[in-house]
Amino acid sequence: MNRREASKQETRQLILKAARRLFAQKGPEECTIRDIAREAGVSPASVVVHFQSKTALLEEALTRDIEKALSELLASMPPDLPLLDRLQHLATGFFRLYDAHRDLYRALIRQTVFEPGGETPHMTRLNARYLQILDTLVEEEKARGQIRAEVDSQVAAGAIFSLYLGALILLFREPAMTVAMVAEVLAAMTGQYLGGIINEE
Repeated sequence: MNRREASKQETRQLILKAARRLFAQKGPEECTIRDIAREAGVSPASVVVHFQSKTALLEEALTRDIEKALSELLASMPPDLPLLDRLQHLATGFFRLYDAHRDLYRALIRQTVFEPGGETPHMTRLNARYLQILDTLVEEEKARGQIRAEVDSQVAAGAIFSLYLGALILLFREPAMTVAMVAEVLAAMTGQYLGGIINEE
């Protein structure tokens, strides 16, 4: 990496760190590009050069924490747990992460999940990775004979992911809902779904 590229990367990191601090302190809605530039010690134009919008900046700043959490959850997941328990291990870990800064992650989900994939590359990549993990877990259960062989693992992964998103919406919409309460709701929904695809022989 030459000096110019190194300088660009350093500026990008300064902007990301400043954005993370201000997003946590003030919330994304209250932060402006000018605020972030001032905090980072750069010009507003420099922020726009590196990040096309505040949403793009929010996405990159927060998805790094989500990616880190996912890696840690996978590393700490006991391999011999039943499928439902492994799914709950992952989901509950994310619920805890989001619960620590609900307003911040609510803004991230609101501004990215329903947007075109090309406009939200970090969330698109993260969702694809999570779906692939769910697909793999279902395939492992099929190999063990726990899930019927004719079950399409991609379809099952999509269904499980949809149930997770439903529970996540509940966490964000209902301030009184705790992580434990939302996890219990998700366990009931996912358990009922899995009951329709397990191998009963």
